[in-house]
Amino acid sequence: MIKLNVQTYLDRIQATKKDEVSLDYLSHLQKQHVLNVHFENLDIMSKKPLSLQVEDLYHKLVHAQQGGVCYELNGLFVHLLQELGFHAYLMAATVHVGNGVWALEHGHLFSIVPLEGKEYVVDVGFGGNCPRLPVPLNGEEVVDSDGTYRVMKNEADSMFYLQKKSDGEYETLYRFETPSQRWNLDTIHPVCVLTETAPESMFNKMYFLSRVTENGRITLLGNTLITVNGQEKTKQKLEEHEIAEAVQRYFELTV
Repeated sequence: MIKLNVQTYLDRIQATKKDEVSLDYLSHLQKQHVLNVHFENLDIMSKKPLSLQVEDLYHKLVHAQQGGVCYELNGLFVHLLQELGFHAYLMAATVHVGNGVWALEHGHLFSIVPLEGKEYVVDVGFGGNCPRLPVPLNGEEVVDSDGTYRVMKNEADSMFYLQKKSDGEYETLYRFETPSQRWNLDTIHPVCVLTETAPESMFNKMYFLSRVTENGRITLLGNTLITVNGQEKTKQKLEEHEIAEAVQRYFELTV
């Protein structure tokens, strides 16, 4: 295992160091991570190849205080959890685009954390729909500030489905296989390259930045700025010259 400077990483996400392996502490770490390290595809848009080497991820996310996509965010966070004593491991999922359409197979990376007799989805890299709290695989509902999450298992295909209810109905966000098939940064790397370069990938065509706030989210998708604050949701079209200003203002990053 690569040794991280745990305290520096915790300082980056404004989290407290505790000598305990508990659901409360896991929830604290996940929430602080999504509040302070944002989802963004600026390197992909500038055609800078992503590195999934842990040392490079640590430099980018912690020292340079940038954000990243799921492979980077969850790929580094799982190492922090392991350093703190959690038996976390990586899993790949297939994202549901909507209306029964699925994105790139195994195109999303997240963590599963076994804890206190249960297993939890822990995801700090899913952009605008990223839960702030661990979601158990047993179907229990988790109430977040902008919706309710659950994981349902379909016995027919042995798939697990992460779902979110925000307007009275559950919507599937992504699906994944039985957690016995574990992933790592080497096995996900070819998928990461496809996400960076494939003609059908949305991540190399428009800016996609998202930050989680205490009461909602702020997302820049192409030239549209979407702000969610509790039950209020606003969309604003930006002119070309306003995009760089929005990236600096809302995400503290430079285009």
